[in-house]
Amino acid sequence: MPYTVLGGDREREGNPDLPLTVLLLNRGTRVYRSEVLQEIERLRPAEIISLEGSRNTYDLEPLARKFPRVRFIRLHRQVSLGEYLNIGMDEARGTYVLVIWNEMRISQVTPRALERVAEQPGVCTVPVLLNQRNETIPTMMAPGFHRKRLKVLPFISRSDGMLSLFPYDHCGLYRRSQFNLLGGFDPEIENPYWQLLDFGFRAYLWGERISSSNQFRIVMTSDPPTQDTTPDAGYRRFFLKNLAIRFDKDRGVLPRSRFLPFYLRSGATFVEALREFREAAAWVGLHQYRFVQDARTIADLWEVPET
Repeated sequence: MPYTVLGGDREREGNPDLPLTVLLLNRGTRVYRSEVLQEIERLRPAEIISLEGSRNTYDLEPLARKFPRVRFIRLHRQVSLGEYLNIGMDEARGTYVLVIWNEMRISQVTPRALERVAEQPGVCTVPVLLNQRNETIPTMMAPGFHRKRLKVLPFISRSDGMLSLFPYDHCGLYRRSQFNLLGGFDPEIENPYWQLLDFGFRAYLWGERISSSNQFRIVMTSDPPTQDTTPDAGYRRFFLKNLAIRFDKDRGVLPRSRFLPFYLRSGATFVEALREFREAAAWVGLHQYRFVQDARTIADLWEVPET
């Protein structure tokens, strides 16, 4: 994937106690870009990477001169958000990668707090997200099944270490090596919602975890994004790689018997459904011994806190 990198002075040192990369995602207004980058610099990260999208940004060169430690990455064509994050993770050199949006304020996060957050196990630790009125947003996610249909239930974290199915809005402190071992986000899934569900289920299916830290608090300065949960080709791929898997003794399998029900409910043509099923079966076969449980077991064992 061709992209342009502008700026980035890697000789400057950040916090020696936390080898941290901050990966900044951009959307909406960019009026306060300098203020956002100044706030990030106060965390003393080892490096800062700003993902700029594929559109031309007139202020990149002035920003690169003003913030010589920041690397700005601009793609030559548009890709899914998950694929863009994979590129950012590949470029990152920190042991930990903090993924945030330019619409978020991290004034309540300190370098010492991040050091404690980094001590939690798992591929990702998610923050408590607050709205503009300083009210906690229910961004923790729990899986459940009702009449064989997946239900994702949002709730508020009440204590450190509570599990979430996926990092809401992709935001969180990731352990880069564990993220890479999971294969990152699936670039073949374009819808961010199904991309997050695929990443989250794969983490738990392969023995990883995603948990919260209540001392890791971030304020959103705009309304939470609307999630498009429309079943599409991305949903079908997510379903085959996760929900259709059966755990058999010591491996994950995609039974052939799942094809006909999948085809009848998919809305795809027979040829499309067969191709998608075969691709998923090949992927499952390649990773079969990474699986430690199936999706039903994950949901059955999940503890949803009382509201």
